[in-house]
Formats: sequence, C-alpha cells, structure tokens
Amino acid sequence: MDLKKLYSEYKELEQKDRLMVHSFFDRLPLSDKKFKSEIHNIINESIAHEDHAQLLFALNIAYRNGIDSSYMKLIAKLLTATWHDEHEDLVNTIYLENLNDDIFTDSLYIIATEPDPYRKYDDEMEPTLRKCVHALKIINSEKANAYIEKLISIKNSNVDMVLSMYNK
Repeated sequence: MDLKKLYSEYKELEQKDRLMVHSFFDRLPLSDKKFKSEIHNIINESIAHEDHAQLLFALNIAYRNGIDSSYMKLIAKLLTATWHDEHEDLVNTIYLENLNDDIFTDSLYIIATEPDPYRKYDDEMEPTLRKCVHALKIINSEKANAYIEKLISIKNSNVDMVLSMYNK
C-alpha cells in the first residue's frame, strides 16, 4: 500500500465528505506495523511543515498500524507543539500504550496545568487532564511522582478522582 497515494485520497475525501473520513482508515490492517518507517517519515514531515491535516492522517494510520516505543521521540516533539489539536490523543497514547518514559514527564505536567492552548476541548470533566494523571502514574518516576504531588496540591476533583483509582 502506497501511503502517499492514500494521503492524496484522504485529502480529497476530507474536502468532499468529512463524515467518510472516519471510516477511511478501516481498510488498513490492524497492528501489523508494516508501515512504521513510512509513518515516522510522514509525522516528521508534518512537524517540519506544521501540517495538521498530514499529522492527523499519519496518527490515524499509526493508531491503526500499532504504536510502540519507536514513536516516543515523535510524540515528545508533538506533545507541547501548539500548531495542532491532538494533545488529548497523544497523552492517551502514552497511557494506553504504556510508553513509560521520563521524556514525556515535563510536557505532561505542562499540559495538565496549562489548559490553554493544550486543553481547549476539555469540559468540566477535564479528560485531557485526567489522561495526563494516568500517564504520569504509568511513568512512575521520581519526577513524575513529584508532578503528581504538585497536581494533588491544586485540589482539583478530577485529579483526585483519577488518583483514587490507584489507591484501591
């Protein structure tokens, strides 16, 4: 499968029928990691050009294809970049894929404590903040735990709720 050709189809579809974009990636195989180096290249290109559409395309393929530790440096570059809106999904990826590395710790704390520009879609349930706490718990380093203590001190009920899940 040619990812450049697929990207052209994606861009065309995105302009014509935004509802069909969600099912566009269903034709790709799950978790075979065949396209990993191509996906890395597309993500790097999207970073270089600050191209949100290209990033979204690459991340959707990556999520379908399978994320592993080889994506950590790319995710770290993207976490606090303000030219895209994928912060919640990236934080969720750290948590769900168990990417427990201190490379993310500072960025997770920044996202957790600075709603604008990183959490502009959070409502009163603050899903991105909650995911940051989960990710920091997964990392479980000295620095991550210190940031968790700082988050506890702000007395946010969403932080407390997430942490109560770990204290059972």
